[in-house]
Amino acid sequence: MNNKKPIKQWTNFNQQLELLKNRGLIVNNEQKAIGYLKTIGYYRLSGYLYSFRQIDQNNPKHKLDNFIEGSRFEDAKELYLFDKKLRQLALDALERIEIAMRVNISYELGKYSPTAYHDSQYFDANFEHDKWLKRHLDVIQREKRNNNTYVIHHNKYYSALPIWVSCETWDFGTMSTLFKGMKKSDKDKIAKIYHLQSGSHLQSHLHAFNFIRNVSAHHSRLWNKAIVFKASLKGLNDKQWKALSVRKVFVYFCLMKRMLDVICPNSRWNERFLAVLSDFPDVENGAVSLKQMGVELDPKLWSLWQTTHN
Repeated sequence: MNNKKPIKQWTNFNQQLELLKNRGLIVNNEQKAIGYLKTIGYYRLSGYLYSFRQIDQNNPKHKLDNFIEGSRFEDAKELYLFDKKLRQLALDALERIEIAMRVNISYELGKYSPTAYHDSQYFDANFEHDKWLKRHLDVIQREKRNNNTYVIHHNKYYSALPIWVSCETWDFGTMSTLFKGMKKSDKDKIAKIYHLQSGSHLQSHLHAFNFIRNVSAHHSRLWNKAIVFKASLKGLNDKQWKALSVRKVFVYFCLMKRMLDVICPNSRWNERFLAVLSDFPDVENGAVSLKQMGVELDPKLWSLWQTTHN
């Protein structure tokens, strides 16, 4: 027996706007609202409108179709733009972290052999090395087909790609998976660079970062996304860490900041992040707030976010 609901029918942009208005959404400029529905899409905007919907009193985990009194289309649009800036900041930070980690990993493994990544003896016994290597070699073949000059050059003149060359083909997931498979002693050496107690702590950070990167790269909603891969905050001594939830995204921007302080200490990324936070929509009915993304304190009062520049 099929209990599934029938698929929703197509509606034009005017009908979409009327539906939102009938559910109680305030639309001050209908022409502009139609413009956003045309360029952003009803479904994508609905992810940002969700926070403005009324809670079902009979089932607090469920939301009704109708909006909280005073909810405005403009607020949802501003929330969308805030989230876009947040995703761009995440990608900026994670690009720097990814590149630095490629260097860290290739430097440590390269001490064993220029092609250490080919040999399972240099990794933890439980690491599915064959699976990772197949994934890596598939990428190398793709790079050849795409006429990647440095891959073609090394294949023409050398018997294999040294790890400091092959690492340039890794994406964040490939990099973080290889780090996870490294021997504990090697992971710990890299973790010390970032003032962490152990490689397992850094591993948990990278796992969560990869999730955030994928969300951001695919233009999905980030600001109040539940983080399913929770990082370890063990050994982080500032009292502010204890106030933060590892299920919410703000703590991961804090962890990115820690790593950026090592990778690029003169960066003004922190200033741009704080500026974006200050642009969070001022919503009169209080339907959304920075607390929903885990901001439980004023970061401007935390030394982590007060890095001085030379």
